This record gives sequence, structure tokens and C-alpha cells, in this order.
Amino acid sequence: MQSVIAGSPLFLLLYGAALLLLIFDLVKRSSGYGFPILSAVLFTGTTIWAMISGAGYEEVGMMVLIFLVLNVFGFLRSGGKR
Repeated sequence: MQSVIAGSPLFLLLYGAALLLLIFDLVKRSSGYGFPILSAVLFTGTTIWAMISGAGYEEVGMMVLIFLVLNVFGFLRSGGKR
């Protein structure tokens, strides 16, 4: 079985952009809610598109896990306050 996400450069680019926005917000911590919301919308749209394109639960779950771990890390780093 071939990977849909790894086989498409557009999916990798969109997931990379979402993760880059999230990491930028974690480093700067001064952007308010703009970058996290944009990152979440981009990530959610890409995930829905990947599922419609035939991506398996394993590969989508791996991307979701990475995204959620980074979000939880940022939440814990800020002390639970935004």
C-alpha cells in the first residue's frame, strides 16, 4: 500500500506550513491567537483533504499526533495561560 501523504508534495508542503506556523508561534509567543488559529485551520483542511484523497488512518493519525503534541507542549510551556 502506498502512502498518500508522503507521495504528494502538496500534502507535505501544507502540513509543513501548518507546523512551521505553530513552531513560529511557540518560539515568539507574541502573536496572540492569529498564528495558532491559522495553523489549526490549515492543518484541519489538509487532513480532511488527505482523508478524502484516500489516506489511511495510520498516516493521518501520525500527523495529528505530531500536531497535538506540539500544541500541548506550547500550552504547558505557557503555564496554561494564553
